Amino acid sequence: MTVLVVDDDPGSLLVARAAVEKSGHHCIVASDGDIAWQLYQDHHPEVVVTDLMMPGLNGFELCRAIRAAESGSYAYLVLLTSHGAREDVLQGMKAGADDYVTKPLDPFVLHTRLLAARRVTTLHGALAEALTETRGSNERLAEFTGRVSHDLRNPLTSILGYVELGSMETDSDSAAEYLEVVGHSARRMLSMVEELLTFASIGGSLVRSRLSLADLVKDVADDLNLGLREAEAVVECEDFYFDADGSQMRVALQNLIQNAVAYRRSGVPPVIRIHGDNFGAGVVIQVADNGKGISPGDRRRVLEPLVRLHREGDPPGSGLGLATCARIAAAHGGRLDISASQSGGTAVSLYLAPAAPGT
Repeated sequence: MTVLVVDDDPGSLLVARAAVEKSGHHCIVASDGDIAWQLYQDHHPEVVVTDLMMPGLNGFELCRAIRAAESGSYAYLVLLTSHGAREDVLQGMKAGADDYVTKPLDPFVLHTRLLAARRVTTLHGALAEALTETRGSNERLAEFTGRVSHDLRNPLTSILGYVELGSMETDSDSAAEYLEVVGHSARRMLSMVEELLTFASIGGSLVRSRLSLADLVKDVADDLNLGLREAEAVVECEDFYFDADGSQMRVALQNLIQNAVAYRRSGVPPVIRIHGDNFGAGVVIQVADNGKGISPGDRRRVLEPLVRLHREGDPPGSGLGLATCARIAAAHGGRLDISASQSGGTAVSLYLAPAAPGT
């Protein structure tokens, strides 16, 4: 830690500095309150040990100034008091101090206070990080909710409008046409709700087992057989054995293969190459295609839930496929990366960390 010691007595400063440095911390010193306040703003020390009566800001004023200026960080404030000065201690605590030591300073006592200071400042740091992450999560949740509301509102409005038209229509052919539109819109909503439920269910506890990549890809290709045949798609897979959650990996491979078919280049049959490899202590599973590709500026953005690129010729979609894959990789302690494939399409790499010992 960085420790700021403030005292107008040169002898006390020397003793305190030696004690701080012997405890393994970096020490900066100030001989009056005004200099100390400037050093605090410049260095943001984790601990401030301050005398009470000194030129410039006194110890009480310095404590109050530090507490008023704090935002994310927290400084542990220790008062240097005269022996038996109980009223000074009470006033200092009210001004924001955390602890006190009496003069003449005992290096052992200061060392114990610094041990406590490290625990307290570490906890405050962890709390500040958690609050920052919570604020970010809340912002992402609000954005996510807005996108869901927007994407579900359109088919719902269509359903309500055509139901109203159908109720006023006596011609059976027109009513049948309206019902067909209603059915199409309802299926879109159902598909989106199912994908949202899948996205929300990813994570939690994993059931890892030994998996064959070739077997997984065959299962997924069988499920997507009709769409693959219509697109004249070719799926190539090099077998690879790895440990992961089988159901989640099927979801990831299904999304990536579907994307490769959906975002193919016009008039070019999709060629989808899938392989796995060891990567450090974990593994990487890559799905590469020869489709439209994703520009570098959009590769991070498309991992956000419900984000779509809206390029010319792109089919409609929920914008949840890649976000779900990224969440699956994160659930396995890894990440998802997007790059250009050798054929100019998209290569999506899922990095999976090994299971923690005992899981």
